Amino acid sequence: MHVTLDGRTALVSGSTQGIGAAIAAGLAEAGARVAVNGRDTRRTEEAAASLRERFPSAEIVAAPGDLASDEGLAQVLDRLPRTDILVNNLGIFGARPALEIDDAEWRRYFEVNVLSAVRLIRAYLPGMIERGWGRVQNLASDSAVVIPAEMIHYGMSKTALLAVTRGFAKEAAGSGVTVNSVIAGPTHTGGVEDFVYELVDRSLP
Repeated sequence: MHVTLDGRTALVSGSTQGIGAAIAAGLAEAGARVAVNGRDTRRTEEAAASLRERFPSAEIVAAPGDLASDEGLAQVLDRLPRTDILVNNLGIFGARPALEIDDAEWRRYFEVNVLSAVRLIRAYLPGMIERGWGRVQNLASDSAVVIPAEMIHYGMSKTALLAVTRGFAKEAAGSGVTVNSVIAGPTHTGGVEDFVYELVDRSLP
């Protein structure tokens, strides 16, 4: 199936590597103007430059900013005041025995994996509704349904993201804007490789 997104702008949070980078590439290939996001300005610029090399006809924007903070959100909005497609891919994960997860870590997972999406939806959804077209995709996980014993804080955050998705979908109902979540399974990325090595207590070669 060939999807054409000519004339549309897309933002993918956490898109300097892994799943986010693959999504950004797919959107660029479909003709969208794509904004790449990451916390580190240099890495974000490098990821955007790499996409430009792969897709010379695509318009690629670097939109650095830590979306777990209001300041980072303001930085991204300054670079990209509006978007037609929002992919909330940003997320952190890691193994921790359930009884060793302290309050700060619970908050960090909620801030990064849930509130970053809420901030972006709150910023961009009104404009989508006003224009009568928009797409919001939240990257959830099968861990939202089958909570992993070794990372219940991660599972909690993805369950919360499903609730956020359903709520904003109701807010956008009938407007021409859709809000959905994707329940992704295990995906081979650099971050997942590191995670697996950590679980089996081995070091990378």
